[in-house]
Amino acid sequence: MITITIVRDDSQKIVEFLVTGHADYKNKGDDIVCAAISAVAQTAVEGLKRYLPEGIRIKKEKGILHLSITNGANIHESSIILETMLLGLKRIEENYQEYVRIIMT
Repeated sequence: MITITIVRDDSQKIVEFLVTGHADYKNKGDDIVCAAISAVAQTAVEGLKRYLPEGIRIKKEKGILHLSITNGANIHESSIILETMLLGLKRIEENYQEYVRIIMT
C-alpha cells in the first residue's frame, strides 16, 4: 500500500508531505496506481523546484518521496501547488482505496 502523509501548519497550509510504499496493484512496470501517485507527487515537486525553489527540502529514495517547506518560504504560493497535488491524490485514493491511503496531520 502507498501511504501519503500530509502535514499542515497552524494556518492549515500544507507544509510537508511524505509518500511511502508501493501499491502492489500490478507488477513493476504495469502498476498504474504507483505510476499515477508518482506522476502527481513528482509534478508538484518539479513545479516547486522550478517556480518556488527557495525554502524547499526534498528527499527521494526508492519507495520514498518527502518534501518539506521551511520557514520563510513562499508558503501561500507553495500551498496552491500542494493543494492541487492533494486533489489529484485524493481522486486516486477514491478509486483505489485498497492501494492508497492519505493521512492528514
